[in-house]
Amino acid sequence: MRAREPFNRRSFLTLAGAGAVSVASGSAFADDYPSRPIRIVVPYAVGGATDLITRVVAKDLTAGLGVSVIVENHAGGGGTIATRMVAFADPDGYVLLMAIDGTLVMNPFLYSKLPYDAERDFVPIALLANVPSVLVANLKVPADSLAEMIAIEKAKPGTFLIGNSTPTSQVAIELLNMMAGVKMGIVPFKGGTTQITAELAGDIPLGMESLNVSLPIYRDHKIKILALTSAQRLSFAPELPTIAETYPGYDLGIWQSIVTPAGTPGAARAM
Repeated sequence: MRAREPFNRRSFLTLAGAGAVSVASGSAFADDYPSRPIRIVVPYAVGGATDLITRVVAKDLTAGLGVSVIVENHAGGGGTIATRMVAFADPDGYVLLMAIDGTLVMNPFLYSKLPYDAERDFVPIALLANVPSVLVANLKVPADSLAEMIAIEKAKPGTFLIGNSTPTSQVAIELLNMMAGVKMGIVPFKGGTTQITAELAGDIPLGMESLNVSLPIYRDHKIKILALTSAQRLSFAPELPTIAETYPGYDLGIWQSIVTPAGTPGAARAM
């Protein structure tokens, strides 16, 4: 993986026209942009993968742009609360959304009615990361592998419930249910930190959780990680198996991206 280059004014404005129009050359923004703080709205609670990635980006942008880039967390509604907030914000380049695939791709299929239109209301700025989720278990679960856990569930349906805090993890669970031939129930949480707290307390046996939250706790021997949702194992944690090793073809990461309200000057529609 290449080292990440720091953000600066030119690279940020060019990203704002990703795929088609360079804002820096198009002069669509005012010459003094940015002249005040920029807000990046996160649809999930503090501490999860989306929040942590956003804070890294905000730190770089603050250094490169010369203005404060503020992270605001507005959890709830499967990401719809924050997403609606940005969809109806002034399209002036000062309000951005850290979106994951769940908010823009999966929610339109999970909800019969949304307070925003994913295709109409946003334009992309940049794709930042693709992060796998992990299937975690509390230490009381009598299984040390995905195959063992599924065998227990099949022998006694309804044994396990799985915590979920994002639309993407909900889809990941349902895909596992479908491929494994089980119907494990889903327990919704507002964010990854509340979900992992419930996991540690033994309130729920299983969870589909972000890697960054789960890995340190796993290495402290406080939870089990049964499998990754990525197609391949990770170089920095090669001991962790993938769901695909038990159910070939399973592959579901979470992409993280920055989008802005439609109509923002210079932002090119590239969906």
